[in-house]
Amino acid sequence: MGERDQPNPPVRVSAKEGGAGTLPRPEPVAGPWDRLQRVSPLVAVVLLTAFVLYQALAANNFPDFFIYRAGATIGLRGESPYNAEKIRDLVGTQFTDETLIENCGYFLPPGAIPVFAPFAVVPYPTAKVLWAIVVGLSAIGVVQLTRTFAPPDAPSLVGVFVPLILLLNPLVVATVVVGQTSLLFAGCVAAGQWLFERGRPVAGAVLWAIPFVKPHLALPLLPLAWYLGGWKRAAAVAGVVVGLNLAGCLIAGGSPLFAREYLDFLGSGHKAVVFNQAAENTQITSWNRLVISLGGPVIELTATTTLAGYLVWLGLVLGRSAAGGEKPSAAWAASAAAIGGLVCSQVLAYELVTLMLVVPWSRELFACGWRLRGWAVVGLLAVQLVPREAFAPIGIESHRPFGVALLALVVLVGPVAPRPQSRD
Repeated sequence: MGERDQPNPPVRVSAKEGGAGTLPRPEPVAGPWDRLQRVSPLVAVVLLTAFVLYQALAANNFPDFFIYRAGATIGLRGESPYNAEKIRDLVGTQFTDETLIENCGYFLPPGAIPVFAPFAVVPYPTAKVLWAIVVGLSAIGVVQLTRTFAPPDAPSLVGVFVPLILLLNPLVVATVVVGQTSLLFAGCVAAGQWLFERGRPVAGAVLWAIPFVKPHLALPLLPLAWYLGGWKRAAAVAGVVVGLNLAGCLIAGGSPLFAREYLDFLGSGHKAVVFNQAAENTQITSWNRLVISLGGPVIELTATTTLAGYLVWLGLVLGRSAAGGEKPSAAWAASAAAIGGLVCSQVLAYELVTLMLVVPWSRELFACGWRLRGWAVVGLLAVQLVPREAFAPIGIESHRPFGVALLALVVLVGPVAPRPQSRD
C-alpha cells in the first residue's frame, strides 16, 4: 500500500496518563460537506452519462464519432480511410447536413483504427451506446483531477462543486453531443496519472497513449511523462503509440509504409475543410489565429510550423522552470502541457475541454495563498465556457484564442511550485 493508503497509526497511552496498552486513534467525524464531497463526483458522472445515453438512443447526433467509426470500418476492410469521398458517402447515409457532408474527412492517424475498431464491428445503434459508456468512463477519469497531480486538499465546499462544474458545463455538453474525443483525452490523462501515482505504469501508459488519436494535441504528453516519471515512462507511452499506429497500418494498408498515405492526405486534405482554416474559423485557439485576429498575416499551421511552435513553447517552459529556482509541481507541469497543446496546434473550440488539466494547478494556487493568480486562472477558464454568440454584440469574435493566450501568460509568470507560505 502507498503512504496515503496506510491505516491511522495507533496512539500509545502510558500508565501515567491514565491508560494502558495501545488504543486506536479515533476517526474524524465526517460533516455534511464531507459526505457531499464524496457523493458529488458520482452525481456528476451519472448525470452526464445519462445525458449521453439519451443522445445515443433518442437523437441522431455524434457526427464526429460517426466519422471516426467510419474510418475504422473502412480500415478493417483493408482499404484506406483517407479517401474523402468514401467517408462523405458514408456520412451522407446517416446525416442530411450538406455543410457537414462537404466538409468532413477522416484525419486521425492509423493508430486510431484499432482504437475505434470495437465500435466498427457492431451495428451503429449499438456503437452509439458503447460510445456513451466510454464517455461515462472518461467522466470517471476526469473527476480524478480533484485528487491527482498531487494537488493539496481542497476545502469541502470546493470539493463538492468542482466535479459538477467540470462535467456539467456548456462546453462539455456541446462536445459530447457532436461525439468528439476531448473528454476522452482529459479522462485518459487524469486516470492514467492516477494509475502512475499508484505504481501501475503499464495501464497508465496505455491510457496516455489513447489521446494520440489527436497527435498534434497530445505531443506535450511525452515531455510531461518524462518529467513526472522519467524516460522509461515516456518511452512506454511512445511505445504504445507506435504499436497502435503500426497495427493500424497493417490493418488498413498491409504495411508500415501505409503511414505515408496518412501524412500525404494530412498535408493536402486537412486544410480543405473550412472548419479547419484559421482564416475562416474564429474559434481556433492557436497562436496563428491570434495573429490573424490582431490584423496580421494569414498563417495556416502545417506539421513543420506546429512542431516549431512546440519547440518555442518548450523553451519558454524550461526557461521559466530554471528561473523559478525550484522543481515545478506536477500540477504546474500538467497545466503547461495542456495549454501548450492549444497554443501550438491548430485546434477547434471543443478541444478546450483539455483545459480541465489546469484545474489541479488552480487548486494548488488557492491552497498555497496565491488567490489573485488562482482567481485569474478560474476567470480565464470560465470565459472559455461562454459561447461566442454572447460576445457578438460587442464585436468580439476570437475570445477563445485570446483567453488561451492569457492562460499561457499566467502559467509563464505564475509560481511553478507554490508553497503554503507564499502570498499574493
